[in-house]
Amino acid sequence: MFKIQYRNPQGRMVTAQHHDRDEIQRLANKAVADCPETHELRVREIAADEASGDFIWADCTAYFAPADQV
Repeated sequence: MFKIQYRNPQGRMVTAQHHDRDEIQRLANKAVADCPETHELRVREIAADEASGDFIWADCTAYFAPADQV
C-alpha cells in the first residue's frame, strides 16, 4: 500500500492511497508536471519495523520523483 501527497496547481494538498505502484507513479508524474516548482511530492509505503514489528509508513519519494526533483 502506498500513500502519496502533493500540492495541486490551486495550492491545495492532495492525498491518495493505492496499492498499485503504476498508479502512484502516474500521480507522481502528474504532480511534478503540473507544479514543477511547488509540488511538495511525498510518497510513503507501508512497511514492517524490524525492531518493534509494527507497521509504519516508510518514505519512498526518491523511487517515484525525477532525480532533479527530490
